[in-house]
Amino acid sequence: MTNSEMNMTGMMRECMKACRWCSFMPIVFGGILFLLGYFLDAEVVRILWLIFAGFIVLMGIFMFIMASSFFK
Repeated sequence: MTNSEMNMTGMMRECMKACRWCSFMPIVFGGILFLLGYFLDAEVVRILWLIFAGFIVLMGIFMFIMASSFFK
């Protein structure tokens, strides 16, 4: 293997260590949404759901733009 391939392998290992924490995000958001759905009225849950869904969509759009600019 060349030096650049070894460097890329090490960089991918470090990135995957950091990405391991990303799996906790859906667990936390799911738990919060479950508790909100259990304790709040339907109208409040609907508004909060729209806010959370809009925020997730905006994060996805931002990540898509950043990833496509990174890979150009």
